Amino acid sequence: MNKAKRIGQIPVIGRLAMLGFRAVTGGREPLGQVGRFLRWLPTSREFTNYTYDLTPLNERHLHAFVSHVTGLPTSAIKSYCDELHEDQALRDHIDRTTLQSSDAPFADRHVRYGRRLGWYALVRATKPRLVVETGIDKGLGACVLSAALLRNAAEGSGGRYLGIDINPGAGVLYTPPYSAVGEIVTSDSVQALEKVTEEIGVFISDSDHTAGYETREYQAILQRLSGDSIVI
Repeated sequence: MNKAKRIGQIPVIGRLAMLGFRAVTGGREPLGQVGRFLRWLPTSREFTNYTYDLTPLNERHLHAFVSHVTGLPTSAIKSYCDELHEDQALRDHIDRTTLQSSDAPFADRHVRYGRRLGWYALVRATKPRLVVETGIDKGLGACVLSAALLRNAAEGSGGRYLGIDINPGAGVLYTPPYSAVGEIVTSDSVQALEKVTEEIGVFISDSDHTAGYETREYQAILQRLSGDSIVI
């Protein structure tokens, strides 16, 4: 457990410390969003990897973007996004595993998929055989991606998820039934990527966001990409 989490677990003092931390790290909002920020600040427990909902307009833009990438009509992409919104089993799983995990004091009960909505639609649309994600934190993205793979498998197009994180405590949400179609590897992502031998259909780079490290990740997977592979 890192120092911030240890501090956050101290009664009263920890809660105040997290409030201050979120005020600094999450307070980079335009002036028009100050009211929303002030409502969020005392109610959220998150202090890193903040989750968020997309606005209706942003979601329509996302439908159009994924439609352009995949060649499927916008209506089909919207149906995939609606599918995720309506997946109560996934929401219940995330709620339940969050409450049972050591990260419960630092996670919100309300599930906010944000950009992961686009990830889900891409996997549903392209039916990849292998999805790889580097940097998984609690495993919300892992669950979303695996939910898409499970739906694909039910339609006859099976696929596998591989998550990579250097933190051995990452992926607390990734348990059955979603972990049935994948695994999480504790490793330096570049080293783990160099061991992948299959073609990667969708690759999500969300680990170390320095230009040098991301370049090393891309170089590691270069020979595992096809003309239809998608890199996020």
